Parts: sequence; C-alpha cells; structure tokens
Amino acid sequence: MPGLNASRSARPPVPVIVVAGFLGSGKTTLLNHLLRSAGAGGTRLGVLVNDFGSVNIDALLVSAQADGAVSLSNGCMCCTVDADGLADALTSLVRPSARIDAIVIEASGIAEPKSLIRMVTAVPDPRLRYGGLVYVVDAAHIGALREEHPEVDAHIAIADLILVNKADLISDEELRIVEGVVAQLNPTAAAMVTQDARIDPALLFDIDESAAADEPRSGQLTLDELLLEDRDHSDHEHLHAGYEAVTFSSDEPLDPRRLARFLERPPSGCFRIKGIVHFDLPRYRQKFVVHGVGGFVRVHRESWEAQAPSTELVAIGRGLDPDAVTAELRAAIARPEDAADEHGILSVLRHVPA
Repeated sequence: MPGLNASRSARPPVPVIVVAGFLGSGKTTLLNHLLRSAGAGGTRLGVLVNDFGSVNIDALLVSAQADGAVSLSNGCMCCTVDADGLADALTSLVRPSARIDAIVIEASGIAEPKSLIRMVTAVPDPRLRYGGLVYVVDAAHIGALREEHPEVDAHIAIADLILVNKADLISDEELRIVEGVVAQLNPTAAAMVTQDARIDPALLFDIDESAAADEPRSGQLTLDELLLEDRDHSDHEHLHAGYEAVTFSSDEPLDPRRLARFLERPPSGCFRIKGIVHFDLPRYRQKFVVHGVGGFVRVHRESWEAQAPSTELVAIGRGLDPDAVTAELRAAIARPEDAADEHGILSVLRHVPA
C-alpha cells in the first residue's frame, strides 16, 4: 500500500503488543514463534519478559548479554523487566540504534493485563504506540481454570485478539464449546484457533522484509533460520489463511468525526486498522497516518509530497464482514453539509501525540 511504510530514517511509531494468559497456556511458545518468524523475515523484535529463563534462548543463539538485555544474532532483543522498569525499558528499546520494529511484553508476573495496558499507554514517548492485548487460552483446561480463577473471564473480556491454543488436544465438539465460551465472554474480539500458538506475525505487526536487504546482519544464522530454509511455503500460507484483511480506497476526502468513530469502535472481529487518510479541510490538508487496535488510536501527520491525496485503509482481523466494513467506511466519505462541522477534526487530532 503506497505511503503506509515510512522510510527507515523516519520510522513510524513502534507497536507494543501485550501477551497475557495463564501459566501453561502457550505464551512463551508464542514469543519464541514470533522471534523465529520475525527474525527470519528481517523484522527486529523486542521482547520484555519477567522470567527470561523460560524463553528458548539456546535455539536463538544468543550473541551477547548485559544488564538484563540479551541481543540475538537475528537482530532481535530480549530484556528482563519489572513493573517499575517498564517505561525505561520501552524507551530504551525505541532508541534509534536498537532499530526495533515491534515490542512484545509478556504480562505474566509483571501486572494484571488491564494495569499493564494502562502503563504502556501512559508512556509519554511518541515513538511508541499501543499494539493491543493478545490473550492466550489453553483450550484443554479453560473450564477448570475459570472455576479456580474466575478473574480470567475479565482478562478475556478486554482482549483484542484471543488465541484458542492447544486445539489439537481436544475433540472438535469440545473445541466448539470453548469457542462459544470465548465468544460469550468477548463477542467483538478477533479469535483464532491455534496449535503451538502459531500465528502469522503480520497479524500483530508489519513484517519489514526489506530490512534484511537494506542492512547487513551478522553472518551467523540462527538455528531456526536454518530450519526455515528447508521448509516450504505451505506453512506460511496456512498461517496467513487464519485471518482476513479488508482494504478500502477512496479519492474522495473523509469526514473526520465519522472516521474517528470507526477507529474507536472497530468492527467485530477486527484486530488492527492502519492506513492513510485524506481530509479536505483548509487547515488540515496533510496526510494523516492512522493506527487503531481495540479502540486505541494513534495518528500522526506527514506531507503528501508528490503523492495525490487519497485514502487507503486496511482492517485486519478474524471473522470480519467485508461488506459491513466497506459500507461503514463508505459512510465516512465527506458530504457537503460536513463543511459546517468546524470542530469535527478534533475527534482525530486528539489522537495525535502532543
């Protein structure tokens, strides 16, 4: 999509994705999968965990370690962190020299998911943006877990993406029951059935495959990259098939108030919204770059330069209704009477970092 990816010298805000789930649900498996997939594609991932020993470091061939931070030979970085050091760790990871493309935080042992989300969104650094709460559910034990720890229901209810993991350990009938429970607890979040927490990282963040060509990496390949070289593309295609992307384009300007409503109240099943937006307003003719996840919206402005003003938006999720998404965005196209709404732009500007 033209205009969506900023150059590596003018990097867009780094998404911070929070991963939560009860012990044994598959959070560490997900983290290792993301590290393997991101590193092999050239994306640099920062991971904040409180129990670093549980991450499969040997398989990632650590190249250096100091002060609780571990640099991996694939360009990724892992850190141990507590609640007090979260803001400092995030700020450190987005320093230019780290060149991190996305950050994943494991919630277990640090804070309750809701508290951690507040902490992430409170970090006053325009180089960061909240990337959503991913909750991993152990499909084989969710019934017993909810009885013993009823607070899990509230955690699932605020998730933006739910992974119904370990689906291979239960029957199809039992899986349908688990999916029904998840849908009842959170009817609007995107939910995906997984084995070994395997999802396409592109669902969570943009894969920067150009990075491998733009910058030379260490000549040392990770074990996982060696394994990936011998693997065909059927696995990636299977992962990619797990979610949908609905694209919307328009040469006509949008109404900021109706667009803000779409971003703040995303369609059912939508995990991410990203794109560029054109508003035909006298004082606001810049390109508006938007990112939305779970009602959290981040907007920054850029110059159109030689590009003709237009709107290009993508909604990414699971179980999306493409016609409904497109219809809602078409309804956001500006009408002549919208010109009288002089304060409508404030609904978008409030999401621009100070």
